[in-house]
Amino acid sequence: MTDTTCPFCNPDSSIVFYESSLVVGLWDRFPVGAGHALLVTRRHVASWFDATPEEHSALAEALGYARTAVLQSHAPDGFNIGVNIGAAGGQIGRAHV
Repeated sequence: MTDTTCPFCNPDSSIVFYESSLVVGLWDRFPVGAGHALLVTRRHVASWFDATPEEHSALAEALGYARTAVLQSHAPDGFNIGVNIGAAGGQIGRAHV
């Protein structure tokens, strides 16, 4: 990612907890709950359905790293993993990083 207007392209290093060649893991700046993390592809895609199979795999692999980061920072009673696509699917219009 290299778009200067995109909040995911050059995030503040203090919110980055994971990086790979295809995915970056970020702490949400306006979390819904403690430990709210975001996993995003480095390549700009509109949704999960526009990601490549390689990006799907990288996102799935990043889940383990996100879990570890949340466990190290918080004491969750459980986890919620979701993909929000479109307003009706719960996607927020602006990025929260």
